[in-house]
Amino acid sequence: MRRFDFTYLVENPLLWQEECAVSIGVFDGFHLGHRSIIERNVAWARKEGWHSMVITFNRNPKMVTHSQKMEKRLTSEVQLEQFLDECGVDYLLVIDFSADFSTLTAEEFLILVTTVSTVKMMVVGSDFRCGVAASSAGPVQLQEHLGRLEPGSFVEVPPFIVTDEGLNVSSTLVRKKLLEGALDKVQGMLGRPYTLDVAAYPARINDHGLLYRTKAFTQLLPPPGWYDGRLFDHEGATIDGVVCLTEDELSFTPEDHSRIEGRVGIKGLGLIAKRSTIA
Repeated sequence: MRRFDFTYLVENPLLWQEECAVSIGVFDGFHLGHRSIIERNVAWARKEGWHSMVITFNRNPKMVTHSQKMEKRLTSEVQLEQFLDECGVDYLLVIDFSADFSTLTAEEFLILVTTVSTVKMMVVGSDFRCGVAASSAGPVQLQEHLGRLEPGSFVEVPPFIVTDEGLNVSSTLVRKKLLEGALDKVQGMLGRPYTLDVAAYPARINDHGLLYRTKAFTQLLPPPGWYDGRLFDHEGATIDGVVCLTEDELSFTPEDHSRIEGRVGIKGLGLIAKRSTIA
């Protein structure tokens, strides 16, 4: 997968002749609903001989414009790139979401999108919106705009993924359940354990295991408490243990302490489930 700055490609249209299936969104958390959108995108692209393209943002537009409460991310940029790459996405375009960008109408934004590539179709979520509020476009309006800008192109909207309780899977719901400490519900919506990207943070090895200071963490954390955890390294090896999370620190105590002594290349720390006891 190749990553580009969106504005760079607008000014230097290197991909303008590339026929693409395009998906646009924040994709924070990359839950099962996001995965269904991207997998559908990639399937269409492979079937038709197009390229698959994902356009996302370096900051959540809803949080920047204060239409949604400002909170930390569910996935790091590195994790999102990994998930998209695993799905087989060809191009990732990242928008530097600025004050100027937030004033674009839906049509102005889509003109830019159709400038960077030849859009054959778009796959977006049912709750997709783009453009400043007064002119924002959902999937229906998106089809109207796209029909004018790229005649013959079309929009596909996969159905919502629904939880066992009948709720639509969304990043907002994932955040809510994470802040409640309901890691089993979070894992069900993500299709994997909620994992902290700890590769960029220094850890201190002590008699109990690994200790991290959490103030610098950019990902949202569950409430303080004890959790079953799983450490991942860059080679795919895992180490199970117990996580103790406080307001300022996170410690990981492995079942076998000898397995982390001198270990390098720690990639992620999965939070599996909240423990009712320390033992």
